Amino acid sequence: MKHECPHCHEKTFTPLQKALCGSMRGRGKPCPNCGRRCVNSMTSIYFSSATSGIALAVSVFVYLTMENKLWSSVIIAGCIAGSFLLNFLFDMFFGKLAEPIRTMQ
Repeated sequence: MKHECPHCHEKTFTPLQKALCGSMRGRGKPCPNCGRRCVNSMTSIYFSSATSGIALAVSVFVYLTMENKLWSSVIIAGCIAGSFLLNFLFDMFFGKLAEPIRTMQ
């Protein structure tokens, strides 16, 4: 399963390469076929914002309501790690690649 480059429209990116392309603000990864750089689209940023907001809300709720601070720390760490994992998996398999908005030099 490969993903399509937005420049040459060839399926050249593996899911791992696509996940490591970065966001719209970054430089991105070069396409193996045409050499132009690609990044994850704005959908990735929206999804990342939503999951990070949910993880933050759950973390604050758990911190304020649980009396056992050890378990609350474990749950908070799990929320943060789960958010990063969900964002990485979303970048791997969903969304599209786009051209970076950063100007290259």
